[in-house]
Amino acid sequence: MSKVAVEYLSKALGATVEVARAFPADKYDYWPAPQSMTVGEQIGHLAMCLDYFIGPVGEMLQERAPADDPALDPMQRLERAALRMTEALARVPAEDWHRSLAYPDGYEMTPERAVLVALEHDAHHRGQLIVALRLLDIEPPKRWKDS
Repeated sequence: MSKVAVEYLSKALGATVEVARAFPADKYDYWPAPQSMTVGEQIGHLAMCLDYFIGPVGEMLQERAPADDPALDPMQRLERAALRMTEALARVPAEDWHRSLAYPDGYEMTPERAVLVALEHDAHHRGQLIVALRLLDIEPPKRWKDS
């Protein structure tokens, strides 16, 4: 399952990155609804969560997490986090795919579960970003291309 899961996650994250790229930078402060994150906050939140999901996997692989770079805008952070997530998961050995890893705040998750949680989280926020694009009269990228 690991190879298929990583391929699907890579496609899903790629679709989310494409949706996020559809926002002009001057719309990052757009707030589509009360008590919701701005577009820029959502993009940054997605990046932060991907870094969270992959952190213990990277440690298991003995990889250092990239230093947080405050000069990066939310889009750059999302692109970097999505790439790191899929590249690290692609290197997880088959025997470690179901290995329980310790996360901050006492959580435990296997790499397999991290993929599933990341997919659900990604789909949720991609949907919110698509709604925000439509509210701004910007046509969102198509997830499924016509063949």
